[in-house]
Amino acid sequence: MRRPLLLGLLGLLGAGAIAQAAPKRAPFPAAKLDDPCVDHACKSHALDHFTKALATAKAGTADHALRVSYFGDSLTADDHITAALRDRLGALVGVGGPGFVYAAAPHPYCQHQAVIRSATGSWKVHGISTMVPADRLLGLGGSAESEGGGVIRFQPVAPIKSVDVHYLAQPRGGSFGIFADGTEIGTDIATAGEQKRAAFSRVEVPDGTKKIELRAKGRVRLFGAALEAARGVVVDNLGVVNATAKALSQHDMPDHLKNQLAHRASDLVIVMLGTNEAEWLLPQGAGMAEHEQVFNDLLTSIRAANPAGSCLVVSPLDQLDWHTPNTPPRASVPAMVEAQHRAAIAQGCAFWDVYTWMGGKGSSLHWFQRGLVVKDFQHPTNAGAARLAEALYAGLTGGLAR
Repeated sequence: MRRPLLLGLLGLLGAGAIAQAAPKRAPFPAAKLDDPCVDHACKSHALDHFTKALATAKAGTADHALRVSYFGDSLTADDHITAALRDRLGALVGVGGPGFVYAAAPHPYCQHQAVIRSATGSWKVHGISTMVPADRLLGLGGSAESEGGGVIRFQPVAPIKSVDVHYLAQPRGGSFGIFADGTEIGTDIATAGEQKRAAFSRVEVPDGTKKIELRAKGRVRLFGAALEAARGVVVDNLGVVNATAKALSQHDMPDHLKNQLAHRASDLVIVMLGTNEAEWLLPQGAGMAEHEQVFNDLLTSIRAANPAGSCLVVSPLDQLDWHTPNTPPRASVPAMVEAQHRAAIAQGCAFWDVYTWMGGKGSSLHWFQRGLVVKDFQHPTNAGAARLAEALYAGLTGGLAR
């Protein structure tokens, strides 16, 4: 039983103009999440852990920030969907800080609205869809590595209580210090090791801290840092422009990704991928079968990292094929929705069919006319992102939001 890249300047400018001109409409309905049984007796469901963690956070009795880790592509890389979800959940249970933040943006268009990030020094930036290191050790999707030292700075827009740095221990590794408003709070953390392995360093942050600095000496690879308050909610924006499920599964070693997620101990992991694959996948055949298998493999790693946690797959949106005369709807999308749905249920993850929710075949044209997607008929405007986040928030919180 179950409970009922195309980010060109012209498109972005057009999005703003369309969003301003769009008339007010009735709100979209809440997301209808398929929340499958995860045991034979059907006493447990995929979202049970998150629902309980959310209730604990709302009651103010949680012993850590409520953690949502959101993997995605360019639809989420600009942080509009994730920021809107972060704000809505924060209004319900309290603001918990930025959450996990990449040491450096793995793609120039990746953004994060809950933190200002900057760097000085010589850093080589890697990402699952850009430069991939030979060892395929990319943390949660990106890294920054310096041979001669440098500084990574984070300025969270809300108060935080701790910083947890994710880094690589490796032969000939250097060291780094953690500074809060110029005062060292994590002293000369060595990254040298006999072999490459993931490592972490967590320190408490003095009240009122405005800026965190990671000051590296020598050869240091930083994946990122989790910046959190003692309570509230964080939504990790793990969206990377041009990302695909295959890239995340193959460009980041599965055991390494599993290790990073296990340490993160997210209460809910959301996977929203498929925007790019829709452009080349055929609705039937080996490519679609591979897509389903890749999703199965990725979700296997996510579930193995934190078996007690919850996971949710968010389907691709409807797209129009603007390369083809008369811009017909892409036939790949409904087939991808079905493939991802099967993978989600098989791995004990919940599923949201956004394609059907937004109106099904050809609905991206209507979204464009309403100022909810830009001219590529793929990427949401700010207004469209807000609609998606609002529906997801309503689906995840249910009666707790009242």
